[in-house]
Amino acid sequence: MPRPALLCPLLAGLTMLGCLTDIDDVETLEPPTAEPAPDNRTRDDLETFYSSHGGQDAFPAHHIQALEALLYGQDDLEAGDWSNARARVDEVFAAMPLSTPIWRQDVGFEGLNIGDPVAYYGLRMLDQIIDFGEQGATESLQLTAVVAPCAAVTRPTLPDLAPETVQLDIAEEILANDARALRISTDLFRRWVQAITGGLHVELVVHTMDDCTTVGFTDDGEVVLSYPDASGMVDSVPAEISRETDFWWVVAPSGVPGDGSGYDRHFITGGMGVYGMGRPLFLSDDGWFTRKPEHLGSGPYSEIELRAYQPQWFQHEFMHHLFRTWPEFGLEDTSHQWFDTSTWPGDFVGLWESDYYIEAINKRLLTATPSLSEGLKAADLINPASLEPSQISGRYQRQPILNEWHDVTVSENAGAMLWSNAANVSWGLEIRDGGLWTEADCPYGVSEVLVESGGASVDALWFGNERYARTP
Repeated sequence: MPRPALLCPLLAGLTMLGCLTDIDDVETLEPPTAEPAPDNRTRDDLETFYSSHGGQDAFPAHHIQALEALLYGQDDLEAGDWSNARARVDEVFAAMPLSTPIWRQDVGFEGLNIGDPVAYYGLRMLDQIIDFGEQGATESLQLTAVVAPCAAVTRPTLPDLAPETVQLDIAEEILANDARALRISTDLFRRWVQAITGGLHVELVVHTMDDCTTVGFTDDGEVVLSYPDASGMVDSVPAEISRETDFWWVVAPSGVPGDGSGYDRHFITGGMGVYGMGRPLFLSDDGWFTRKPEHLGSGPYSEIELRAYQPQWFQHEFMHHLFRTWPEFGLEDTSHQWFDTSTWPGDFVGLWESDYYIEAINKRLLTATPSLSEGLKAADLINPASLEPSQISGRYQRQPILNEWHDVTVSENAGAMLWSNAANVSWGLEIRDGGLWTEADCPYGVSEVLVESGGASVDALWFGNERYARTP
């Protein structure tokens, strides 16, 4: 997970952050006048949220305006009232113009996390959804959340950061009420992906593993990286779910003791990886959705905060995937280059990373080849169990060929298959459990090889997250 923009001392010199030092001249806003629909759950949740933190009158007026425009705007879309959603967004952007200092005023009020800038990422996403207009689902994308029910977690301890291993269960909030925390955290993000792809509806499928996983950590003296065995978690998913998955997401018990305070370390427990056919893999722990880590606030998360902040995290991680999938635009030639506005393309307008993302979508990625809808949809897979080894046999190459390991021949002898490369290294392949797997003699270990369909034939094999295309 990236260090958030609110950590200004840690990110000194990054001009795009716009860290406020003098906000006395910021305009005072009145709370919004628009009324929510009757019997609205958001209204009740907001009443509880405000009352739990000193009452609505205690909140900065601009926080109320931005937060309510975001949440009620989402409700408007759910109800099909796009014109009301448009009016809400226009009202808040008229009062609080894009990329102006007021968006970062009082960030972290009362230890809360409703985004930094406040509700800004979500509102920009909502605005873009409305700009594209209501569109029916043309096809679907499947986001599969793989939840580990328990884990053997190795984590640092105080006072000397010595490791300990404990057995932890997944937080109850993750799967409660049909995994509501995961669904509301991704709702706006999924709607936004549908908008920018021209109608690919993102369906969230939550799969709970049968077994526990493991969580480990590394410590470089400043940052503790704590991650689960993400590949093992995804490998455990039944083939019928795996074959339908376009985006992966893993959620495991957290390796962060408490909220991470007192360790003189920045804990990172998530981010964006890649799996299988180059598919995006969101990495996270349960704590990311149940309590605020030390650097993002304090106390447990409310549903209001999940709806306001999590679109910010999901968009950030997803943009990493888009920028690596379409590298020709040079939008992330260096890690997080948008943190420095001097690296922004000359036609990009804005100040914060969310501005960069919207500009990247509108001015580059909407005209990309392949299109967003084509590039995000996983290629069709063949169930290897339906094939004879002779149908898989042939020559395959990973492009570009950078070494002899990228030039491969799959051969078959009496039903036994062998993967051989031009470097004269070979290992066995076998069809089992509905998949094609490397055998124990593979130097990379036992792992699944995905078989890409070319209609009635095999077009490519995916091994080590890389595509090996069949050659004539």
